[in-house]
This record gives sequence, structure tokens and C-alpha cells, in this order.
Amino acid sequence: MKFLVVGGGSMGKRRIRCLLANQVQPQQIRMVDVRADRQAEVKSKHDVDSVSDLSAGLSWDPDAVIISVPGAAHMQVALTAARAKKHFFCEVPLSLNLEGIDELTELAKQHKLVIAPGCQPPMHPLFQQVKQWISEPGFGKTLSVVTEFGAYLPDWHPYEDYRKFYAADQKMGGGNLDVIAQELAMLYWMLGDHATEVHASGAKVSSLEISANDVWDISAGLSKGTRLFIHCDLLQRVARNILRFISESGTIELNLVEGAVRRFQSSTKQWESLTLPQGYVYEQCYIDEIGLFIKTIQGAGQWHIPVPMAVNVVKFLMAIQASSQSGASIKL
Repeated sequence: MKFLVVGGGSMGKRRIRCLLANQVQPQQIRMVDVRADRQAEVKSKHDVDSVSDLSAGLSWDPDAVIISVPGAAHMQVALTAARAKKHFFCEVPLSLNLEGIDELTELAKQHKLVIAPGCQPPMHPLFQQVKQWISEPGFGKTLSVVTEFGAYLPDWHPYEDYRKFYAADQKMGGGNLDVIAQELAMLYWMLGDHATEVHASGAKVSSLEISANDVWDISAGLSKGTRLFIHCDLLQRVARNILRFISESGTIELNLVEGAVRRFQSSTKQWESLTLPQGYVYEQCYIDEIGLFIKTIQGAGQWHIPVPMAVNVVKFLMAIQASSQSGASIKL
């Protein structure tokens, strides 16, 4: 099988590493990026060849496309891939709006294509443990979920100017929109639910030289009655990534920075804690995600984020921006 990786930024290069880790050979991979320095880097490090535009990449006749460009460009590349009858994987979110969604799903149905919206937390052992715990009858119904993500934007990619990084531009899917989409896709997967009402407040409050909001505070109601509260920011100098599930019978808390998960059960009045296996690195999630994509194309796996779920994530992103601008709650 041959794979075309579209985008040579940090995620595109990561996806090349993931393909190689899944025993795909360098000659079976080609990258699309206009920057000569990125082309030279992947050739030097991985012996992977590159082209400068998507049409040239598709003329190589790959079996699948991996879309690792900023969110605002996802749908354009996805539609081009689907029109060329290519399976594709797309980084989260699938798009920033609903334009092209109907054509995309029709093309996928017509040509029997695998559309794989990205979301790697379900590959992580601690997220898998949380999903198991909240599904156990003793935990009861999840009444509320609180999630907090904070990290200082210039620390994300210290090797490049943060002002030129897509995360600095909300129109490109920055301002933590991709982080919110990742959290949401993971929660939809974990809870088997989706939001029906959203209220959001976003703002630029720091001295960072960016056009995107650097803080988001969001509350939402899910269809089964669970309340969701999300805080995301680009400000915290000490990174923080906390996820908390609350029921009448207990609390489950995942601290991704510390690599630990714990639960409190009212029946025992005690906390039970688990940590990551020794030597586990988060990169393994990305490797396993691409491994599942390959298996799904081959008919030996089932993708964990269905397209309707990814579309619901896009609707949520649209709703938080509309709510932030109007100050009103948005019904989905």
C-alpha cells in the first residue's frame, strides 16, 4: 500500500514516523508540502520523497491520503482525495464548518471509502481505563464532566515562531479549536453521546501576538442529560490536562500530565489509582491510530470515530463561536 501525507508540519512528520513504525517502507510514502526545508528534512531523516502540490501527489496513485494540514484546509483536501477515490485519514477536526460534508459522505458511500476522522486518546491505556470504569454499573450515570487543558503557546513548538504557527490564527483552526475538537471527539467516543446545547465564552486576554482567542470557557448539555464543562487556554506556563467524571456514586479523575488515573467509589470511601505502564510514551497513541487506519482499509479493523460523530464535533465548534459572538446559548 502507498500513503500520501499532505502537510509537512509537526503532525505530518509525526504521521510519517507512525507509518514507518507500522512497517510501511519509505518508498511507500510520499509527502506533499510547498516548503523545501520540510521536504529536505523528511528526505534526510526518513528517506521519504516529496512533491509540492496535491495533484502531483495523487498522480503517484496512493492507496490512501493522510491529511495533516491546518483545520481550515481539511475539507478541501478531503474532497479532493474522495473525488480521486482514495481512502483518507484526517486530523481532528474533520472541518471547521459543514460546507462539503454532504458531498464527502456521498462520495465515501459511492466509492466505498474509509473516512477516518482522527482522535488518538482512545488508543491511550488511561483513557481506555476511564471508559471501562464509567461503563461499570456501580459508577452509575455520568452526571457531569469537567475538562481543563492549559499550555503556553510559545512552548508548544519552541523551535519555531509561535506567531507563524497555525494555532495563533483562529481562522486556520487555532486558538485551541483543535484541542477542543480532540477533547470532544474523545468524550463523544467515551460517553456514546453528543451535545444538544452549547454556551461559550472566548477571548484574547494575554499579550501573546496572536489573532486567536487564548481562553475558552464552555458549558454544554448532552442528549442523555450529562453536563459538560470545558476550559482551554494557551496561557499556563505549567501545562495542565485534567479530565473529571462525576456521578452520584463516585468520581473518576484523569491527569494526563502526571500519567495517572484514579477513582473514588462511595461504596468503599476510598481512592483507587493507576499509572501508565513503565516506559509508555504518548507517541504510541499516534502509532496505534495509524495502525488501526491501515487495518481498517484492509478490512481487518473498525474505525472508532464514525463520520456522524465527527460531524457533531464540527457542529459544536461552529456553535461555540456563534455563542461567543452572540452571548447566547446555541441549540444543536
